[in-house]
Amino acid sequence: MLRLILGTDWIENREAVLRLIAGEVKKGIPGQILMVPELISHDTERRLAAAAGDTSSRYAQVLTFSRLAQRVCEYTGRGLDQAMDAGGRVVAMASAARQLSGVLKAYASVETNPEFLSDLVEAVDEFKRCCITAQDLLRASKESTGSFAQKLQELSLLMETYDALCAQGKRDPRDQMNLLLELLEDSDFAANHTLYVDGFPDFTRQHFNILAHFISSAPLVTVCLCCDRPGSELLAYEKAGETANMLIRYAKQNGVSVEVVTVPGRREDLLHTVRCS
Repeated sequence: MLRLILGTDWIENREAVLRLIAGEVKKGIPGQILMVPELISHDTERRLAAAAGDTSSRYAQVLTFSRLAQRVCEYTGRGLDQAMDAGGRVVAMASAARQLSGVLKAYASVETNPEFLSDLVEAVDEFKRCCITAQDLLRASKESTGSFAQKLQELSLLMETYDALCAQGKRDPRDQMNLLLELLEDSDFAANHTLYVDGFPDFTRQHFNILAHFISSAPLVTVCLCCDRPGSELLAYEKAGETANMLIRYAKQNGVSVEVVTVPGRREDLLHTVRCS
């Protein structure tokens, strides 16, 4: 089942999630996972311990997406490959450009331009966040014309060569999410855990695919979003409202029941300001 907790007061939303987990901990139910962004993970761990008690770590844990990858690797008995740092990614992209030096035209000078190499690494990073592959870029180049088609084709070659180089050494950090999804699909990890998600207004395509797997496989997934309703038209809640809609659509398309819980906020003066903005 998918349960959405919606409310305009993010503090009240957070407390609602912590109370739910604390209730499961009190019952002694293991396998509770609270997913949060990296920036608030340590504070959330402290708050969960305060809400659920000293024994909470036996039944519940706070994870980020990267730490979830580590847990799933441990669960499946597979080691987590080391990831390259920012400098290593630039060097790998330079090596890819060097190998393609006789083919590249639009990006012929990229190998000797460090700033351009960094921009290419950022572009590849964004492609992977959106689950766009080298093959997708190649197909897009065939549907385009002129210099734009040439650039797409060369980007496809650069990305393919870059990935091949990464496969021979340290993994590109963005590929860890793809590995995580593969491990989840090949194991019963999701079926043995209850997932809570808080602190995200939206998700990258990679993260959404991971969340979608849990929705399809876990006994219960609870997602907390700061908005007044799914599909909210208020500017302050528009992104979270669209995320709620996406989750509901996915769940219904896959035969998963949906429950929407609205958390009343206590800061009505702030809500009034948001509505008037």
